[in-house]
Amino acid sequence: MQMKNFSLTAVWAVLCISLVVSCKHAGPMQMDTFRQADSVAHVRLSFDIELPAAKTPAASTVRLKLLDVLDNRLSRVTSFEGDRLFGPYTGVNSDTEAFAGYYFKELMGNMAEQMDADVTERLNYMQEDPSFTEEDKERFLADLPDWEYDFTLKKLDETPRYLVFQSQDYTYLGGAHGGVGGDGCLTFNAKDGSFVEHLIDRSQTAAMQPLLIAGMLRYYKEADVEMTQDELLDNLMIEDRTIPLPVWEPYPTAEGLVFTYQQYEIASYAEGMPSFTVPYEEIQPYLTEEFRQLL
Repeated sequence: MQMKNFSLTAVWAVLCISLVVSCKHAGPMQMDTFRQADSVAHVRLSFDIELPAAKTPAASTVRLKLLDVLDNRLSRVTSFEGDRLFGPYTGVNSDTEAFAGYYFKELMGNMAEQMDADVTERLNYMQEDPSFTEEDKERFLADLPDWEYDFTLKKLDETPRYLVFQSQDYTYLGGAHGGVGGDGCLTFNAKDGSFVEHLIDRSQTAAMQPLLIAGMLRYYKEADVEMTQDELLDNLMIEDRTIPLPVWEPYPTAEGLVFTYQQYEIASYAEGMPSFTVPYEEIQPYLTEEFRQLL
């Protein structure tokens, strides 16, 4: 009898130890960083980039995806048609300094060239119009706003199950105001580094309306703006009184999934970038099978 009790206790102990070992995190990924800021005539540029060092297969997989995100974003900054403005980096992918430095140099040159062309075109127009005096031209050059582009890529979170990186930028090209953009938050499987493209089932927008409405009401309440559901739906820039899912994929936290809408996506510029967290027990029915398995 004693032997049986001992055996049962031993089996339970071994099982508990196995669970602890299987859940043990290998530790945070080692990061490479690149930070640079510079300016030329009427152009300011800054990068703040954090990339996984290619020390493990998972880190290498995450890094390759993020390098592709960087290339796609940084090669099209001032292209209003979405075309590439210069070719991709062709050097060693493990060299963060060389990779990021290439895009910094190319983007700075491209922005300076376009800015110079824009100023020249405006001055030529003023030269042809006799109503513009020399004082007008001098005032134009003195008041000329600087173009600005700031890009950040940061690791937001890392757990034994997932990693989250945020790609975000700020662009100002001489309009009424600048704008925040980027690729949003990108989620990866911490075990193998694979990119989790979809965390929620985007075919379930209609069923998720109560969660989206409640989240938006919380967002405004935190800004000391109380409103009813009808007032909310009337106020938002949406069609058929239906809140769409955000273009940016939600990202996981310990509390739940964070939903973030970009400027002008569903609300005016003055109302910022609406963001709210939906607890896992509420969002669970709408998770993709891939993300459900990851959790």
